[in-house]
Amino acid sequence: MQKAERLLDLAALLLRASEPVSWREIQEQFPDDYGGSGEAAIRKFERDEAELLELGIPVRWVGGDEDLSAGYLVDKEDFYLPDLKLPPEDLALLYLAGSAALAQRVFPYARDLAHAMNKLSFAARAPGASEVAAVAALQLSADDAEGDARAETSARLEALSTAVAGKKRVHLVYAGAERRARTERDVEPYGLYQRGGAWFMAGFCRLRQDIRSFHLARIVSLEVNAAAPRTPDFEVKKGFSLAELATRESWEFGVHAPVRCRLRLEGPASPEERDSFGPRAVWKETDGRAVVEVVARNQEALLRHVLSYGDRAEILAPRPLREKARKVLAALARRVS
Repeated sequence: MQKAERLLDLAALLLRASEPVSWREIQEQFPDDYGGSGEAAIRKFERDEAELLELGIPVRWVGGDEDLSAGYLVDKEDFYLPDLKLPPEDLALLYLAGSAALAQRVFPYARDLAHAMNKLSFAARAPGASEVAAVAALQLSADDAEGDARAETSARLEALSTAVAGKKRVHLVYAGAERRARTERDVEPYGLYQRGGAWFMAGFCRLRQDIRSFHLARIVSLEVNAAAPRTPDFEVKKGFSLAELATRESWEFGVHAPVRCRLRLEGPASPEERDSFGPRAVWKETDGRAVVEVVARNQEALLRHVLSYGDRAEILAPRPLREKARKVLAALARRVS
């Protein structure tokens, strides 16, 4: 029997049991794995027991008394979640989202997520879901042992997630996006988020004295402050919202002073076009045209976005940005003429 199948069958046996399962009963259920009488069978079971514990399944031995026989059991009060009363479609969405995160293999809370999916599946009594979650967790362990190509990213995410949870300062060597220069920064990590398939850390940068986002691929090296590991180094600034930061568009990140910009699109804006300008854009439809207002702190990024629409989009204000767009378009026209 394959290891993953054996672990799942062993977990299922213990979870179905109404009273502790004796070592003899376990041997009878798994004769090819634990059926021997020597120390090898016991050590193999102990390794499997430890792996189930690592997967979040609380297996333990009880000595027994007058009312209860001795044996192994899973403490269901520690393992089962309360009835969440979720409809099947909501459970399906949760499993889909969780499976997608685990499939990336660079999810910072992969092991915790696998445990949560396992518990959720048993709480909901969803057939097969627990097996999927446990196999995913085992596969993650195997991938780690084999040295996946993304191990460095995974380790970095793990270190940052620990720093976020413990509110520990991190020291970064960071390659900037615009100047491409490397800078050393002390950062108070507030949270991690993913966008466009890439991971970002949000936090207060002591060098810039502002809240910034850091692309993990541009972190050259990082070191978590090891001093007083149980004592937080900072408190998250009041009013900070990771959700708001994670949904910012490229032109909303602080490079310049904020400027209100107005743009016009020919014809009504499609849902995709509205989404491309982000949730904070303000839209008006007049005379069959769409006018959108956004606040830009990085006008270069907004200009690139508007130019991607070709002659369908036009910058109305501010005037300097409008003139810059004209110059860019004129230069492109000269190149193709």
